Amino acid sequence: MLNNYLKATLRHLVRQKRYAALNVVGLAVGLTCMLLAVLYWKDERSFNLFHEKAPQIWRITTTATERETGKRIKSGGTRQIHGPTFKETIPEIQAMTRLLGGDIRGDVRHEDRALKLQMLFVDDNFLEVFSFPLLHGDRATALRDINSAVLSEETALKFFGTTDCLGKALHLDADPSAERLGGKPMVVTGVAKSLSPRSSIQFEIALPMRFMQLSFEDPDWLGGYLGTFVVLEENANRSQIGQKMEAVFAERAQVEIQAAGFDPKVEFGLQNIADIHLNPLEGQENSWNEAGVVNGSRPLYSNLFLGIAFFVFLLASINFINISIAASLGRAKEVGVRKLNGSSRGGIFGQFLGESALLCSAAFAFACVLTSAVLPAFNVMADKKIALADALDWKLGIGFVLVFLLNVLMSGLYPAWQLSAFKPIETLYNRSRSARQLRLGRVLVVLQFALAFLFAVATVVFYAQMRYIQKTDLGYEPGYVIRTNINGDRDYAPIKQFLRNETERYPCFEGISFGGEFGNQLMDTKVDGAPAVRAIYQCADEQFLSVMRIPLRMGSNFSKPNSHEVLVNEAFVRASGLKNPIGATVKLHPDHADNNATYVITGVVANFHVESLRKPIQPLALFHHNNHNGGIWLKIKRDQSQEALSRFEELYHKAMPGAVYDWQFLSDLNAQAYIREQRWQKIVGIAAGLSLLICALGLFGLSHLGTEQRTKEIGIRKVLGASVVGVTALLAKDFLKLVLLAIVVASPIAYYVMQQWLADFAYRIELQWWMFAGAGVAAALIALLTVGTQSVRAALADPVKSLRNE
Repeated sequence: MLNNYLKATLRHLVRQKRYAALNVVGLAVGLTCMLLAVLYWKDERSFNLFHEKAPQIWRITTTATERETGKRIKSGGTRQIHGPTFKETIPEIQAMTRLLGGDIRGDVRHEDRALKLQMLFVDDNFLEVFSFPLLHGDRATALRDINSAVLSEETALKFFGTTDCLGKALHLDADPSAERLGGKPMVVTGVAKSLSPRSSIQFEIALPMRFMQLSFEDPDWLGGYLGTFVVLEENANRSQIGQKMEAVFAERAQVEIQAAGFDPKVEFGLQNIADIHLNPLEGQENSWNEAGVVNGSRPLYSNLFLGIAFFVFLLASINFINISIAASLGRAKEVGVRKLNGSSRGGIFGQFLGESALLCSAAFAFACVLTSAVLPAFNVMADKKIALADALDWKLGIGFVLVFLLNVLMSGLYPAWQLSAFKPIETLYNRSRSARQLRLGRVLVVLQFALAFLFAVATVVFYAQMRYIQKTDLGYEPGYVIRTNINGDRDYAPIKQFLRNETERYPCFEGISFGGEFGNQLMDTKVDGAPAVRAIYQCADEQFLSVMRIPLRMGSNFSKPNSHEVLVNEAFVRASGLKNPIGATVKLHPDHADNNATYVITGVVANFHVESLRKPIQPLALFHHNNHNGGIWLKIKRDQSQEALSRFEELYHKAMPGAVYDWQFLSDLNAQAYIREQRWQKIVGIAAGLSLLICALGLFGLSHLGTEQRTKEIGIRKVLGASVVGVTALLAKDFLKLVLLAIVVASPIAYYVMQQWLADFAYRIELQWWMFAGAGVAAALIALLTVGTQSVRAALADPVKSLRNE
């Protein structure tokens, strides 16, 4: 019996090659999307699990409460003193290690070759706490000496062409700690195997914390910037440890708290290393990150991608059902004959479910091949390094089996049940009724196109918002402005003077400005005779406004370098309530002020964006600061950009011999704030294209079923004089109604979802009718093309053959 069923199945598939191909291709596309989403989701939750002590490694977190707003801000940063003190006073802490890195990069030289490397300053036991395997060196002693250095495998190859480089000398030119070593070079004491892409801790060179402390030893308790990790005893009570840390803080920081003039509410907690990737606690967006953790993400992204992929997979399964129903009409007599010859409904049900399983198996195999083929391109788009060999395990295998079984049930259960329910007498005399089949098929078409319409609208809105961001006036001109820095601990004054004098000599340069950025943290700023203002700080010189093309609304620019003058923006004036801001005095935050000096407002500049368009413009203070003016903004002429780029590189190396020249266009730096949106724009756009393609395949099957059932009707209409256009319109209008119904149903949902996404932007587009109309027209055109092809073919058929169909 089984052999008979198998022969019948293979014979049917050979006869219906077109239907079989549509089913396999459609399901394979949906399964490929699902497999990629599962791999992405699994990768996101696999970070940091390779550490042998991962269950016992915890990062100390601090939660501070803002005095004015009561807002609680949780971060993964501590200061240098927290870790050693907690280790000394809390017995449950077996080991402690600190990390300072992430966004820190510095020049490292070997002989005449210099590289700008991602630096990580760590305690001596770093390699014993974390499981970074070494190709060369002893993990217990590699960071023992103050001038030791551990390189990544890639860095060793760049410098020496081999990883066998222990004992080689490295120089950190213009580094303040290196200068305090008296010219003593750093020595390579270890080479780490290529760091896992699923590690939140990344470095190109690891240096001892004690080396960094030669130039920056910090005994303070308030605030936090580096990451402190502890290894706890098994079964340690974390809440009690947090309370003990708070008690130690209250005792040891008492003097600082009193000197600060306020009682900061600080709570300490612990975060397991396995949770860091999806909750990095990096602080505010775009802020400077030194806590050693990089590549942070959010669970929302992987969950959203999984949801999108599931919808595409659902569309593919619906497509399978529709095509199977369309093909069932031609097998009605086969079912009738089988039933008259004694076949049970269960046997027929099993046969057709087996056919579905066979097609699903072929689609699954094709999907595996397709996934392997597109994975490299997917990794580039998703900024991942997923490898099938690394991702496959028994859990993933069980997941794939469950997906396969779910797909068989979703795509084959209803068609098998419907086919096995045919009555033999009715089917043999062509009296079968497919109303219920058509009804379900129409419902599924509406669901398909509703989902596809959602993706299409999302694609249009994503594109429009990104276009709006690119075209929005930022309040300054970022075009053809180069952003670079004076690297290392150098005497800024002669370098700045040299670069200023030299750039004035060449017409390819329009201007140069020196300064620095403090991130986007809001700092308390006291205003004489007005309420205090929380403002963003930026160090700038008298050329900054002209280089950036920022208008001055009132007052004057800086009168001389290093003066106690401050420029504020219009948002600062509004926040302070100053009616006559020129001449008003302000006290900047002690961390940035020059010896707690009083500054005078000399000018008010127009509002301009220093953050992404997700946030409104905040109050801003521009001022001089000797210790934070190593940043460079260089305006070059558009028509002489190539000459300017090469010329300034020469000048840079003349001003700082041996320094690594690293630069970016300011417009490119701004675009980096929207990498996430651009990535999702691509993903949603691809999902929309695949959805419409799958919808077209499903509609093709349903329209074929409709024309097959109305063959004689079409023949009679043509005999009575109906035109090809009339018959085509008659057959197509029913399906177009379904598409229009899907658009009507999905439009409110699409509107709500897109409004929620746009709410993340302080500056955003307004949803317009044409966005929905454009997506609807695209869906309708695809439906019309698909159905129209079938309708025209049926309308052009010979009516004699249609009427003789018995």
